[in-house]
Amino acid sequence: MAPVGRPGAGWRVAAQVAVVLGLAVLAGLVSALGPNDPWHNWFDLRVYDGAVEWWRSGRPLYDYTFGRTDYGFTYPPFAALAVLPMTLLPIEAVAAVHAGLNLLVLAGVTAWLVVPPARRHGWPPAFAVAAALPVVFVLEPVRETIGFGQVNLLLLALVLADVAALRRGWRWAGAGIGLAAAFKVTPGLFVVYLLLTRRRRAAAVAAGTAALATGLAFAVAPATSWRFFTGTLWQTERVGRLDKTSNQSLLGGLARLTDPAQPPRLLWLVLAVAVLALVLTRAVRAARAGDDLAGVALTGLAACLVSPIAWSHHFVWLVPALIVLVDVAAGSPAAPGRLSGRRAAAALAVVTGLVLASSSIWFAEADPGHHHDLGVPGLVVEDLYLLTTLAVVALLPVRATTPSAHRPTPRPGAVPDRR
Repeated sequence: MAPVGRPGAGWRVAAQVAVVLGLAVLAGLVSALGPNDPWHNWFDLRVYDGAVEWWRSGRPLYDYTFGRTDYGFTYPPFAALAVLPMTLLPIEAVAAVHAGLNLLVLAGVTAWLVVPPARRHGWPPAFAVAAALPVVFVLEPVRETIGFGQVNLLLLALVLADVAALRRGWRWAGAGIGLAAAFKVTPGLFVVYLLLTRRRRAAAVAAGTAALATGLAFAVAPATSWRFFTGTLWQTERVGRLDKTSNQSLLGGLARLTDPAQPPRLLWLVLAVAVLALVLTRAVRAARAGDDLAGVALTGLAACLVSPIAWSHHFVWLVPALIVLVDVAAGSPAAPGRLSGRRAAAALAVVTGLVLASSSIWFAEADPGHHHDLGVPGLVVEDLYLLTTLAVVALLPVRATTPSAHRPTPRPGAVPDRR
């Protein structure tokens, strides 16, 4: 009788395919059975399309409201210029192109994040990416970004492109952050991150790119631009109610806690400043330790926390944070302190993934005036994305830089590759 050997390559490939298919089926079931339907018929994309069509016809951009809702265009005029070509196509075609682009970006970002740790830990890169894709896709911020027709994945990709550019020492590192900040104001916090981490050239490139794009919008539509930066930008009520379940910012949590009264703005300001200072301090320490992915994830999450309104789909910055956690859980060395242990990092990764994939906050969704109907447990469930994000920004480990004889020498000003 021939000796029984190890399974051949064919069996390994079959097992990997089975795992990927199983994860894809599970992701589909979770998406279909969750308490919040992630497919919103591209609602936000329809708002963008309607607003720029309205503007193109000669009417004020920020007077537009979609149908019988109060929702209108809330981004800077540069964003309106960027999406203006969509009015040349039927909305169905625009939605198909947008969804396809989001899926391509998701695949590219996932591969960029997953391949380096997969190689470090001896996992087949193609299998690791294929297995990660359904897991990343099922996270609510990702699903909702695609379902609403949002831009969060595109902004994430622009910022991560600058992480890659910084690592290579490219002269134009920062341009992606600048474009993201011109399109939507909150990514401007990454310019502060660049300054605090002493990447002054990249910060200048980012600020210059944002100023150039914003100046272009001013040149094309001066009155619209003036109106946005002097008025519309500060009108948070245009975006939606502060206490809505999907608003998982610090102010959103405070609004639900004090409902039906208005949240105390002074208390929110103190909390926001404290959280911003603490999280940016952690982000800077991560960057100086060589872990720019952790630094960028922390900065993006800080922007979500301190913004007056941060919808659940804005929290795509938890994706790179999860990659850091999985990398440490798999054995990559972490700097002492925080969640430097493998088991602790794995536990936080699992909890964060389950909270986001299950759309947990929607099990306690409440209308205005009813946020206390389920008592403290209801408030905790309704704030789970906020609470999970606070845990991540407080505990996210920083991976220790490990020199390698096989790593190429970076250009001056470049940062280590800690993806």
